[in-house]
Amino acid sequence: MSVIFLAGVHGVGKGFLGTRVAKAVGVIHFTASQLIREEKGLATWGTDRKTSALDDNQVALIRAVSQKRLIHPKILLDGHFVLRNELGILTPLEKMVFRELHLTGVILLTEESNIIACRLAMRDGGATDVFAISELAEAESAHVQDVCHELGLPLTVINSPTEESLSVAIERLTATV
Repeated sequence: MSVIFLAGVHGVGKGFLGTRVAKAVGVIHFTASQLIREEKGLATWGTDRKTSALDDNQVALIRAVSQKRLIHPKILLDGHFVLRNELGILTPLEKMVFRELHLTGVILLTEESNIIACRLAMRDGGATDVFAISELAEAESAHVQDVCHELGLPLTVINSPTEESLSVAIERLTATV
């Protein structure tokens, strides 16, 4: 049984690549936001990606993943280690959340901030703040590394990810389980 966490900032390709690769490598792909929304029956974040009820959302995510693990032996869960709260402040998620998800490994996707900004502008419309993306990416990377070190989780970092590089990383992590 394995739960691989696919981390990275909005627009780095978690959903796009995760969805395309999952079936080919024999895992089921879920987004943390999808599971939280299903578990709670509502979303607690807006189009600005600021999140209220961070703690309640993580409890809902843990419950949802626990249920999915009973049905699916190999899960690719995409989400974040750091979010902006309702005030726009970068907020690292508690390490306990990742412990309770019973992760078998983490894959962090990274990309140049200006490329992410272009993707987000095309996907969501409107201007995107490259500095805010860089700030979030740095915080995400630092917290991912800290959590993985403390919990003894294998970490794979993929810069400018492709379907092939993500497939290889997932296959390596699922082969060790």
